[in-house]
Amino acid sequence: MDDPAPADRRADDHPAVPGWVILLPTCSSTNTWTLDRLDALAHGACVWTTRQTHGRGRGGAAWYAPPGVLTASFVLDLGATDERQVAPTRLSLAAGLAVAHAVEDAAPAAKVAKVAIKWPNDCYLCDRKLAGLLCETRTRADGSLAVVVGVGLNLAPRWEMDAAALPLATGKAAPIGLDEVGAVPTMPVMLVALRRYLLEACGLLAAGGWERLLPPLRARDWLAGRQVTVQTGAGVVSGIARGLDDQGALRVDAGGRKIAIASGTIAEVG
Repeated sequence: MDDPAPADRRADDHPAVPGWVILLPTCSSTNTWTLDRLDALAHGACVWTTRQTHGRGRGGAAWYAPPGVLTASFVLDLGATDERQVAPTRLSLAAGLAVAHAVEDAAPAAKVAKVAIKWPNDCYLCDRKLAGLLCETRTRADGSLAVVVGVGLNLAPRWEMDAAALPLATGKAAPIGLDEVGAVPTMPVMLVALRRYLLEACGLLAAGGWERLLPPLRARDWLAGRQVTVQTGAGVVSGIARGLDDQGALRVDAGGRKIAIASGTIAEVG
């Protein structure tokens, strides 16, 4: 059962953790916990746990979080925003860009290597997965729109301490931790950086500033030029990724057919 986070579980008087953080010693899923209590949480609130037991990724996929993986969810108000401005793919990409900037600010070695964004919701470093995001929108009781952004970020993961996660740490698709490229920031420092850039991205997106996010997103596009297989609601598409269109859809050259995929899951990368 998740910690109910009574008043004494809040981190307001913790010397290293800001007051806007709700710290849970253990939690099944920070996104689920946050969504269940959304109307009680303010814009910019962060739910953080050092032990997430049943994390969720896109499409219900499991997210493994051994010690050393930062798991947190941020509440961002979108107000009465036109939902077309904050379409799911746009939210995921904007959040990914925020994570990239936050990581590079908090860990200068990552800036040298440059954090890339794998459409639609992953961050990569040195061609390996560094972070995953899960954005879930909900309408508050007052009718306003909010998004919960779940972040799983590999700082210094101890894969050997989690039997379920250990197989992920080997082989061609093994993820990367920030500790492999340089000094690792503390989790509270990382939370501050993440919140700053997520708030900025959310504000820009809600104000209709999507076009300003496109150039830096395209500059960090990890899939561009790669052979991809994408699972969509209409079936499987395979071809060469040709970047993002103006709406944030993934452009795929599939044997001469130009396809724009607004929503999907990358099943394979060549």
